[in-house]
Amino acid sequence: MKLDYSSPTRLVIRFIVYEGQRYKVGSVEFKGNARFTAEQIRQGVVVLGRPVKPRMLEGEIFTPKGLERDREAIEDFYGAHGYIGKGERDRIIVGTIKNPNTDRGTMDLVYQIDEGEPSKIEKIEIRGNTKTKDKVIRRELSVSPGEVFDMVRVKLSKERLEGLQYFTQGKVQMSVEPTEVPNLKNLIVDVEEGSSGNFYFGAGFSSIDQLFGYVGMTQGNFDLFNPPYFTGGGQKLRLQATIGTRQENYELSFVEPWFLNRHLALDFDLFHRDILYYSDLYDQRETGARIGLRRALFTDAFQIGLNYTIENVGIHFDQSLTATNIVSTPSPFSFGQLVPLHTVVPPSISPTLAEESGDRLVSKVGATLTYDTRGGGYLPSRGQLTSLSASVAGGPFGGDTDFYKLDLQSSWYFKGPFAGHVLELGGSAGVVKAYGDSTRVPLFDRFFLGGANTLRGYKFRHVGPKDEFGEPLGGGTYWFLSAEYSIPIIERLRFAAFYDIGMVYSKAYDFNLGNYNDDWGVGLRLLIPQLGPAPLRLDYAFPITHGSDTSGSGRFQFSVGYSRPF
Repeated sequence: MKLDYSSPTRLVIRFIVYEGQRYKVGSVEFKGNARFTAEQIRQGVVVLGRPVKPRMLEGEIFTPKGLERDREAIEDFYGAHGYIGKGERDRIIVGTIKNPNTDRGTMDLVYQIDEGEPSKIEKIEIRGNTKTKDKVIRRELSVSPGEVFDMVRVKLSKERLEGLQYFTQGKVQMSVEPTEVPNLKNLIVDVEEGSSGNFYFGAGFSSIDQLFGYVGMTQGNFDLFNPPYFTGGGQKLRLQATIGTRQENYELSFVEPWFLNRHLALDFDLFHRDILYYSDLYDQRETGARIGLRRALFTDAFQIGLNYTIENVGIHFDQSLTATNIVSTPSPFSFGQLVPLHTVVPPSISPTLAEESGDRLVSKVGATLTYDTRGGGYLPSRGQLTSLSASVAGGPFGGDTDFYKLDLQSSWYFKGPFAGHVLELGGSAGVVKAYGDSTRVPLFDRFFLGGANTLRGYKFRHVGPKDEFGEPLGGGTYWFLSAEYSIPIIERLRFAAFYDIGMVYSKAYDFNLGNYNDDWGVGLRLLIPQLGPAPLRLDYAFPITHGSDTSGSGRFQFSVGYSRPF
């Protein structure tokens, strides 16, 4: 580094870098591996469907970070087979010898392995849990007494315990304790209890539901059967009330992640919603309950769920909008006498929309398949979230309406060519159709597009079929695709460019791909820590292809979150 004082008030700092020679990996050799061949070590192990193996092999660019990663991969290979080191060490020691060849520009690598003997788990001891029950911790462990001391699954167990968020960050420790028998070891799980409850309140604004305030509480380590503190059982409880200019929402949610002591999640919801932002002509009220069961299939990423919902849904209009009124005014041709002139004022809503007025009892059963390989955090940069859901209302389940619904949704995330760049590709499609005694699907279960979460260049729910007054009626078929590329500008601020396309059709299974609406636009993602972990989404979108019943001018959309709930 060189400092140049070019003036009394100016300092120039020059960094002088000597890059040296760039090395590639020449040969890779393993020594001390008596129990496994070099080829077996190269193949590695599979963790949660992802291969873990040495990657910096012959011909690859040599980097110190890559060398450390490959040493850990070799340790994981041995750890997965119960080789955890000698004495009180809890890892295989993998030494490395680097032999540079300056003439060829290569680095020969020798991994010196100290295998030791395979071990099994004699017992698992849990320490530090003052309020969390032992069984809540043990059921998250991927290893059991009597099994091979698989250090890869021990690492996975540690990640699961940290993901519960019951314990202080960084205070979940796994260690190996020797016993009197050389090849039997104890696994010590040491935790430090943290705060698992949260009380919150705040206010927000979006272009859909406008101004609103909310208050609520969560308890992530709830125990329904442990009064008076009701903590330590690993259950989840959430209470929230949201009141705004265009909505009123009350919710109670309860989750038992290990129902009947099986890895089977039971969730239960009670709710009452009064939604005014769907339309200026009516408000929609929903009161009901939902109960469901979920469990993982094959891997934690793939889940299946079954649920049952019973709710009363009402569409309520102002009576002045639905009644035919007769207005009497003095006639200008009455020659001094008060002769009234009667004028018939028709309803302000269409007969099609008026048919939706009233309350309906909906009883439906649903099933969902979900595949989620995204990384953690609010801004995924890899993986996908795909879900397929199906529900059937009425028929043998009772209620006032009969219909079935199919819905497929998928979002894919990719890292861009530069640090912090993220590409999000999303799409969804669905069909809903009446059956049995019902001649139509009720308004509240039809599909709508438009607004901050779908086609951002159009008004909320205004893409698709409309009545003669221009009021959205929803449809029986829809499809939607979106692409968004975002980049960091400064800390807590991202810039995004996007394209959306999709359409809603009145009939079921009517995928008329030649008829669509699309838009493009730009936006900002502003993270304000005082307002929570999810950022403000500010988008401005321009319609491209649209019909005569939708506006072609640009539209501003305001919402919250990095990703959108399709």
